[in-house]
Amino acid sequence: MFKGLSPRARQKRLQRIVLGVLVVILSMGLIGSSIAWTGLGGALSDPQYPATLEERTAQLEQQAKENPQDTNLLLSLASFYIRAGKQEQAIDTYQQALINEPDNVPARQNLALLYYTQGNLDAAEQQLQKALEVEPASADLNYQYASLLAEKKEYDNAIAAMEKVLETEKEGPRAEEARRYIEDWKAAAGR
Repeated sequence: MFKGLSPRARQKRLQRIVLGVLVVILSMGLIGSSIAWTGLGGALSDPQYPATLEERTAQLEQQAKENPQDTNLLLSLASFYIRAGKQEQAIDTYQQALINEPDNVPARQNLALLYYTQGNLDAAEQQLQKALEVEPASADLNYQYASLLAEKKEYDNAIAAMEKVLETEKEGPRAEEARRYIEDWKAAAGR
């Protein structure tokens, strides 16, 4: 998979793979929790419940129009938009949810991942910074933030963020991975 790539290209490809996996994991987790939050989990067995993704999305859109202050409903709708491949609508919906609840870290984190997948690294960085203001010790947020900064070649800041991951997770696979990234980024920064 990485044959013939330089160490830097391998690192970059690995970072993209890791962030891609994080996008999928967070999206699926948010979808599951959104279903539970909105009570849709019990509705799945209801014969009146819409059968297709499009019908479910339309139903959530209608509910969101009726109750635009319901942050959990908006998060669920954004998750369905992601599943339907409607990233712009998901972004707009996350932004609306953040108007209602500015300190909602999962919404900011998912919005950052959407921006990242679109290549809008500055907007992704801004969302992760705001999430870190709420949860500065979060290993997940610091890991994502460090990876994003490394993508932008801001290695010193990436190292600082990844060191915060190590403050929380001293042992284990992620700690080992964090140490490797720090060493790679130090080399890339010429240290």
